[in-house]
Amino acid sequence: MSLEAKLKAKYNGQLDIVDDVEELILDELITIPHISLSDKSYLERFSGLEILSMNYLGLISLENMPVIPTITEVVLN
Repeated sequence: MSLEAKLKAKYNGQLDIVDDVEELILDELITIPHISLSDKSYLERFSGLEILSMNYLGLISLENMPVIPTITEVVLN
């Protein structure tokens, strides 16, 4: 399942307007070894994002990490 599908399921489809989201916590949402190109494209739609938390996703690579200029903090564990 994609990151977008998991987020929409978690928030009952209420993440259609992503511009207003300032903090996105993906902790333990999904287990992925890397960020897919489709996940990267989806995350880049969060144009107002300031904090991105990606703890316990099982990431072994930051390849395809989205570039979002408004981000001031990325949390990885």
